[in-house]
Amino acid sequence: MTEQTAAPIPMTDEQKMFFDLRGWILLPSVLAEEEIEAMKAQCYAGATKSYEGPLQTLLDHPAVVGILSEILTEAPFEREESYGFRCEGSFITVRPPGWSKPGPTSMPHVVRPPQQANALRYQVAGKKIFSGLTRVVWELEEVKAGHGGTSFLSGSHKAHFNYGGPDPYRPNISESPWEENLRSAMEDYSCPAGSVLVFTESLAHAANDWTNPDNPRCAVFNCYNSILSQFHPLGLAHETIEAMPPKRRTLFRGLWVHGGTSEYSETNRAL
Repeated sequence: MTEQTAAPIPMTDEQKMFFDLRGWILLPSVLAEEEIEAMKAQCYAGATKSYEGPLQTLLDHPAVVGILSEILTEAPFEREESYGFRCEGSFITVRPPGWSKPGPTSMPHVVRPPQQANALRYQVAGKKIFSGLTRVVWELEEVKAGHGGTSFLSGSHKAHFNYGGPDPYRPNISESPWEENLRSAMEDYSCPAGSVLVFTESLAHAANDWTNPDNPRCAVFNCYNSILSQFHPLGLAHETIEAMPPKRRTLFRGLWVHGGTSEYSETNRAL
C-alpha cells in the first residue's frame, strides 16, 4: 500500500476563477521526474488499469485532492478518515504518433447537455462550485498545443442554449449547422510531462489525432463524482480496493449518505 504523505493543496482563488470561467484548469509539472518514469514504465509495460502500482497514488494525489474537495463536496462530508467525493473510474491511454481519434469521442461532447437541468451538470450557488462529473488527466509525456491533446469549448459548461442540432437533449454537437464554427472556437494546451488537467464533464470536449512526432501521448484519465451520484459502473474487484490504504478506499464507497457510513466495506461499495 502507498499512503498519501503530503497534505492536500487547497484550490486557490485564481484557480476557482479560471475554472468557473473556462471549465478547465491546467497544473504544470506536478510530478517529479522519478515519479513520471516509474508511471510511464507501468503504462508502457501494458498496464490497462491504474489502481495498482505507482499509478494508484494519482487517485488521491495532494495536487488534486484540494481541488476536488472544493468543487465536489461540502464541509459536512469532509472528514479526516474519508474523502467527500468518489472515484468513478480510471483508465490509461497510450497514443503513438499518427494515432487517429475514435468516432464518439472525436465529436465535441458533454456528459449531459449543459443547458438542461440534471444532477451531473456544472452549478455555482452561494459562491460555491459544484462540478458534477469531473475528469482529471495526468499527462505523463509532453503535450504540444495543436498536436493531439484534449480540446475544449471553453465556457460551454455554463451554456443556456443548445449547439444548434436537431435534438436539444443530444450531448454533442453532431448535425449542428454551426459545427465548423464550434470546432474552430475550441482550445487546447501545451504542458511538460507530469502535468495534470482538471475539467468538468459538462464542458464540451473532444479527443484529437495525436500528431506530435516527438513522443506518444501517455495519460491517465481519472473520473470523480459527488458521493451522492454515480454515472459509470465501477466494475472494480473488492480485493483490489481492500489492498489500498483505508482513506483511499473511501473513494469507492457506496452512494447512500442518510443512515450510511463514510467507510468503505464489502457491503458499502460502489459497483
